[in-house]
Amino acid sequence: MNKKNILYSTVILLASLTFEACGSDDEPKTDGYTVTTVSEAPTWQIDWRGNEERPDWQEPDIENYENWSIIKVQIEDALIPYTSTDDLMAIFVADECRAVQGPALVLGSPEQNTTTYLLKAWGNENDGEQLVVTLKYYNAQLKQVFARTATITYLIGRDIGVGTDFIPQLTYGSSKYPVVQTFDITALFVKASITPAVDDLIAAFVGDECRGVSNKESDDGLLTIFGRKEGENITIRYYQAATGKIYTFPDVTKMDNKQLSSITFQ
Repeated sequence: MNKKNILYSTVILLASLTFEACGSDDEPKTDGYTVTTVSEAPTWQIDWRGNEERPDWQEPDIENYENWSIIKVQIEDALIPYTSTDDLMAIFVADECRAVQGPALVLGSPEQNTTTYLLKAWGNENDGEQLVVTLKYYNAQLKQVFARTATITYLIGRDIGVGTDFIPQLTYGSSKYPVVQTFDITALFVKASITPAVDDLIAAFVGDECRGVSNKESDDGLLTIFGRKEGENITIRYYQAATGKIYTFPDVTKMDNKQLSSITFQ
């Protein structure tokens, strides 16, 4: 083969490689995100497992209290798959335990409903007094304590959550992920020209660790992200079911605790 033919073949080969690179779905985009194609939908989920021992919460000595309130608590959906009869729920005022209880008994049965707690919280506070209380939940399967604090108006004999559902977001008080943030992902949709669909998934990551996951039906444009500490770099991944593509937006935000929502007793 002469030099001209060699040069011509080399030009054709380079042109072919350049065309393939430009057309690949696995190459970085110039506007800061990458796109990859997968054959199966990802199974993104938060690993809620911790390593905490079962707490030694002591029942209050009722002789020390003059009144009480009944509080019915139901477990949120995210934690229901991990509930068991070994779980505990407690109410504290400062470091003083005012109630501690396992899952409620099913009416007319010796079995326990692992998603419902009925607590009798004791106190000496005056009727109408403002009181800071902490609701603590120990999940035995996850080996983790979840705690939420709120200021309530103490009403003697008050029933909370009995006539209406009281389902506190206990995951917002995870001891493993104590920093919680909501992130508006709609700007990323615009950036990548994504039209969200029902079967799509959105997730937040620190490295390879999933820190939040949602879908179009539940995110409402906002993704809740759980962090171990402030300042962590968050990467957002979007799975588009119709095309099998995953859009990756690296380091779009840092963890902060400014958007943590508060628990409401009502």
